[in-house]
Parts: sequence; C-alpha cells; structure tokens
Amino acid sequence: MRAITSVSAACLEVSALPAIADFLFKIIFLGEPAVGKTSLVGRYVYDSFEGDYLATIGTDIHVKMMQIDDVTVKLVIWDIAGQDTFAQLRRAYYHNASGAFFVFDTTRVDTIRRIDEWIGTLFGVTGKIPLVLVENKVDLPSGITDDARSQIATKYKVDIVPTSAKEDTNVEEAFTKMTREILSKSRARRPTQKSLRAQ
Repeated sequence: MRAITSVSAACLEVSALPAIADFLFKIIFLGEPAVGKTSLVGRYVYDSFEGDYLATIGTDIHVKMMQIDDVTVKLVIWDIAGQDTFAQLRRAYYHNASGAFFVFDTTRVDTIRRIDEWIGTLFGVTGKIPLVLVENKVDLPSGITDDARSQIATKYKVDIVPTSAKEDTNVEEAFTKMTREILSKSRARRPTQKSLRAQ
C-alpha cells in the first residue's frame, strides 16, 4: 500500500544546475480524481508517462530544479489527492503554497463543475496566489464547450493552458508560466530577496 505522503527527487546531473537556488517555491496541484495531475507531474519531473490510473493517496511530493533566464528555482511540487475523503487534509497541504494548478479533463465536463469550490477553499487558506488552469488530455476529443472555457478563464482572469501528459504537449510551458508568475509576484513583494540555499 502506498504511504500517505511520499517524497521523490528529480535526478539531476551535478553540473546541470548550481547547488544554490535563488528561489524556493511550493506548487500544488488541484482537481478532481483521474484528471491527470500525477501524469503531468511525472511528465515534467521525470519525463515519463504511466498510462494506468493509480489514485494518489494523500499527497506525493516531488522536487525539480529549473532555470528561468538567469535565475535558478527549486520547485517543491505537491500532487494532492482529488478524492473527497482527503478534503480535510488538503487544507493543511495548502499552507505556504506559492502557486497552484487547477487541472481538469477535457473529456469530462464534470471536472470543472466544482472549480469554484476548489479554488475558493484554496484562496481561503493561502490568499490569492498565482493560479494556472490546465485543460489536460487534449489529445482526446473534448466534451467541454468554448463557452464553458471562456466563463472560467474570464472569472479567474487567467488563460487556460491545453496539455497532454501522454503526448508531452505544453507541459513544460505550463510549469514555466507558473514559475514566471510566482517570480514576478515574489520580486514585487521582496525585490531584495537573497538567495536561498537548496536543501
């Protein structure tokens, strides 16, 4: 049986990135079960895709170093279970999040019906943090209308990033977009922030 919380680290060549991270950010994934949150994380962190669905139990935590222009960023990525049985635990996981992805499945309109509940609960814990909406599984026929997309994008004042973890479509772009938005907010709040030593 899987542990309630497991921690994984991306394999990095020592020479690829410096040991010092200029910024350390916690990023969380939200959304209904089976929308592809774990697959997106796996594709980005490990460049792998597992086709068989296995529900996340509690949360899985992964680490990824990335370079944005001349800045080195350490991302701590929390893949949070979508099942309602973990609703109370999720509130604890939201604390200190720098940004959040809300992922929905393009083939299932039901995966956007509770978006207000998900994001409302998140912002109730974190305040308003950078948010990226991700429409996953775009390699399959969509069951979501353009009007529905437009409504949620307008409401939350964000673009929707279409992704496919299976085909590696826009996955890195989604993480880059998120990281740039968090960096922008962090620099505006603390323009003289000093480097953090990656643990």
